[in-house]
Amino acid sequence: MKSKIDGQMVLFSQGTIKPLQPFDFGLSCGIYTRFEEWTHSAFLGGVLYKCFEVKGAPHLLEVFQQDSQIEARLFRFEPKPSIGLGSASGSRNASENYDPSSDHVASDLASWVLSSDLDLRPLYQVEDPIFAPLAERFQGLKPPKTPTVFEALVIAIIEQQIGLRVAHVLQNRLVMRLGQPVKFGEIEFRAFPSPERLTDLEPQDLRDLGLSMSKSRFILRIAEAVASGSLDLESLKKMTTEEAREVLVSVKGVGRWTADYVLVRGLGRPEAVPHDDLGIRDAVGLFYKGGERATAREAENILSRFGELAGVAAYYLLFARFR
Repeated sequence: MKSKIDGQMVLFSQGTIKPLQPFDFGLSCGIYTRFEEWTHSAFLGGVLYKCFEVKGAPHLLEVFQQDSQIEARLFRFEPKPSIGLGSASGSRNASENYDPSSDHVASDLASWVLSSDLDLRPLYQVEDPIFAPLAERFQGLKPPKTPTVFEALVIAIIEQQIGLRVAHVLQNRLVMRLGQPVKFGEIEFRAFPSPERLTDLEPQDLRDLGLSMSKSRFILRIAEAVASGSLDLESLKKMTTEEAREVLVSVKGVGRWTADYVLVRGLGRPEAVPHDDLGIRDAVGLFYKGGERATAREAENILSRFGELAGVAAYYLLFARFR
């Protein structure tokens, strides 16, 4: 990924998070190594990177484990070059905008992305002889979330009714074509585009990336609604799961599967499960039905034994299927 970049990333917030134990940082970030190609999210050399756009400016979240602590640093793109930018691990000198009072921004965002406050203990206490070995094998695994609800919703629409590999390629194309490029040390990222960056596009612009015309229209309508303020996706975080689901399914192009996907990845609702998802049905069938794909009802019945952590149990089954 080589592009002209007139500016650099400047540190403006850093902090430490203390995840609720058990928590395994490397294991929880392992999902980002499933595919070799990446644009805005990566786990490289034990460091998690998430690049996204806020109010027209690319931001980069850097999270790494140092001894027993999880450190988080948040950088913002500054068009005017500043002096002292080092490598990805040595960018501490690029701090002319650093404000200690903003340290909670980096730590809060890292905590959100890593689901660090999620209590896994009830999941491990469920008496299930099939799930127990997975709980032991993946102890401390927590499902990551997207920095914004908009990102989760766009990804969910892209993934509708297609395989994950194809969806990943399409997602990367969208971010590569529309995301702002930033360089961090020797690594170049693309910021996941904000709604505002998509509002001047035509459906054919996304169609040219390989998305269907219907998905292209859905994404652009949602981007316009969010940018205009008529749809406040971030406010869903304050709603109950059912309230948030109701708002989501009222959006054209969002059905129950997409809504539940967003509830899990964008809102961190561990009880939500898109039971009709073929990947989940295959994973449930692999472990509970001798390899035969489970029906949506069977998946729901089996996962219901995990109560409010049914979505996390489903994530463990999916994770184990590809490990």
